[in-house]
Amino acid sequence: MVAAFVVMPPLLVALGLGLGRAGSAYLKFRGTRVIACPERGQPAAVDLSAVHIALKAVFRKPALRLRDCSNWTGHGRCHQDCLVQLGAAPEQYRVRSILRTWYEGKSCVCCGTSMEATDRTKHGPCVISPDLEILEWTDIQPEEIPKVLETHQPVCWNCLVAETHTW
Repeated sequence: MVAAFVVMPPLLVALGLGLGRAGSAYLKFRGTRVIACPERGQPAAVDLSAVHIALKAVFRKPALRLRDCSNWTGHGRCHQDCLVQLGAAPEQYRVRSILRTWYEGKSCVCCGTSMEATDRTKHGPCVISPDLEILEWTDIQPEEIPKVLETHQPVCWNCLVAETHTW
């Protein structure tokens, strides 16, 4: 009975630390990222195997592995050389981070509202194309984001609703 009181606390601490490491790794590596494919020389939307990474992180440094890649369609799997980019700065390639950085310091081209002033928790900002079509990010494939950011301008949600709502 005394042995259980001696052994249990260290086991519980180890279990807690392992679960903490797994949870942290899962949160860090989940979600779609956009990278420059080293093999094809074009943008690719990739999803890491966050569950696999989290399980490995319990006992050692997480080993990155792709779960899916937009370039695999029609081409088959690759050597996953992009993992070097992702391992060095995983947050930098996350879609949310790319868009947050792009919207920084910009204003809506329709009404002039600062994009920082928009409430992104309710509705995300949008973009307007050179031919004046307003798009939500759900209409754009992640691997197309770099091209869209070069040619489109920011639009707030209110202007999207005002321009697209039919009375």
